[in-house]
Amino acid sequence: MADAALPDFRRLDYLAQGSEDQRRARAVLVRHDLLGRLAPLDAALAGTVPLDIQGPGSDLDILVTAPAEPAALIPRLDAMFGTLPDYRRRLADFIDGPALVAGFTLEGGPVEIFAQALPVERQMAWRHMRVEARLLALFPAAKAAIRSLKAAGLKTEPAFAALFNLPGDPYQALLGLENRLEVELKALELNDIQKFF
Repeated sequence: MADAALPDFRRLDYLAQGSEDQRRARAVLVRHDLLGRLAPLDAALAGTVPLDIQGPGSDLDILVTAPAEPAALIPRLDAMFGTLPDYRRRLADFIDGPALVAGFTLEGGPVEIFAQALPVERQMAWRHMRVEARLLALFPAAKAAIRSLKAAGLKTEPAFAALFNLPGDPYQALLGLENRLEVELKALELNDIQKFF
């Protein structure tokens, strides 16, 4: 569902006007041309940095549309990033299919590349980010609460589920909000964050 109030997450311009952390992330992405180096594969930044809810040690999450078999990208990623500090990679199965996950350190910060044989917009991390962005746009005070919950040890999706009283599996619960109208999202009630501490 499109929302005019949300930035175009496909472009990095919005990061230039964002927080210091977002501006720093953009500078790293541009300086090292991370998205361009992955071309012609479709790649986009996702996760906590676009939402400005990152914490210390949060990584730059780059989603990639892989060929039919993500393992086919291993030689390419090894050649491009294999000499960088802390380089590692693994193949893993997720609810929406297999993925190649590679990580490394760049300018002192962690980067993770997540490649699946799905368009970026259909990958769960992108879909979660869009829902989370909509919630943060409707509930601006939630940003500080989410950061606090994350600082206390919760992952991003469980933090949103806890704050917005979403029952069941947090990852699936967020996807359940994906096609909800704005008026339906506004009807959600926020938990008192103090009950978590």
